[in-house]
Amino acid sequence: MHLTDEAFRQSLLQDWKDHTKRPREIIDRLGEKLSAPMSDAALRELSALACHVYGEHLGHWQAGTEYLERLLALHRDASSDAKFRVERQQAVLIKAADCSRRLNDLRSSDRYYVTALAMPAATLQKSVEEGRLLYFEALELLDELDSPESRRLFSVVTANLVCDLLDRDALSAGEQQFLLILAEKSHNLWTREGDESDRRRAVFRLIQSYQACLRPENYATGRYPRYAWIKP
Repeated sequence: MHLTDEAFRQSLLQDWKDHTKRPREIIDRLGEKLSAPMSDAALRELSALACHVYGEHLGHWQAGTEYLERLLALHRDASSDAKFRVERQQAVLIKAADCSRRLNDLRSSDRYYVTALAMPAATLQKSVEEGRLLYFEALELLDELDSPESRRLFSVVTANLVCDLLDRDALSAGEQQFLLILAEKSHNLWTREGDESDRRRAVFRLIQSYQACLRPENYATGRYPRYAWIKP
């Protein structure tokens, strides 16, 4: 694949648009892009997409880590910053695969980034229990950093995970409890960090979450058969 940098990044943008419904197809596209010439910016974007699809959508931790390893090997001339960004995406997959993994070799801001992004991947592809562990670990790091950038990241990550859980046909008691924790935290963050549109969407997600957790089993449409309850 030989594209200009702009065309390459536009191709990546299309991959982002398509990845939710066709993650396995995107994996094939990622393979085609692996050795293509690219700028540092494109390298960072490709590694972020690979981490997201391999991790959050498929739970293929080892395959994702190996893909990023090959990406680094094929782009040794990239800047040290770009290489570090790829390595940080690897760390997200490694942390999601093993929630007890310590990240002591990273700065606190990078530990936060890795943990925050590993949290939805572990929740969706492993268990809500592991997702909760990472949530509270990331929250502790967030409190230490207390910066607008870090709060914004957690606002986005929690909002997206709320949407992912709401998309499920049924939620266990543990998933319902975690959904409310996420929705309330996301709402609080967007109230502080977002604009009017962000705040309205956060309120709506919170209402949806309460509804999802209060919905009785076998509720269906909620209607009663009139013929059985109302005498003519």
